[in-house]
Amino acid sequence: MSTIRIIIADDHQLFRNGLRALLLAQESVEIVGEAETGEALLNQLATTKADIILLDISLPDKSGLDILPLVREKYPDTKCIMLTMHEELQYVKESLKKGASGYLLKDTSENELREAIRGVYLGKRHFKNKISELLLEDMSGPGSPSPILSEREIEIVKMVAEGKITKEIADKLFISVRTVETHRSRIMKKLGAANASEMINAAYRRKLI
Repeated sequence: MSTIRIIIADDHQLFRNGLRALLLAQESVEIVGEAETGEALLNQLATTKADIILLDISLPDKSGLDILPLVREKYPDTKCIMLTMHEELQYVKESLKKGASGYLLKDTSENELREAIRGVYLGKRHFKNKISELLLEDMSGPGSPSPILSEREIEIVKMVAEGKITKEIADKLFISVRTVETHRSRIMKKLGAANASEMINAAYRRKLI
């Protein structure tokens, strides 16, 4: 098999370092780049040819879900495998819709990661077993999947969209300012948003508010 050229796009350096070490231990794999933001990834692709991108959803500047269609449109020969902590079905389906060739969780095994990379390189699609089960359940069973956000999180996003500041939200919900900030941080991570504006836009796109 020819050498598979890979770019790792993830904002956590320790994770990138570990992933790089794991991949370099495999035959026929070359790490041609790393990126901690969406912009850095696009800049690298302009000068570096890659066969596969291991792409996180939660990047600091842009969601990996927003980067995905840009990559697929401009670099159609480059395949993207989402490598993320998000196992919610909505993320999986949106990734598929936007052209992902694979979807793995960050707790995936070394063997499965190896199989995914080789399979996607050969033109196949690959999903972690748990993700495949979720997709099958969604296709075979009635009803809709659980929402990405909890009821409390949706309440908070709505208030942010209305222009309320953290103190007002805390007073309205009878919780502490710190709790509101914790909720906001969790919401932004779930939606792959880097700031309040992206959080609101992502919630609207997913019809959560």
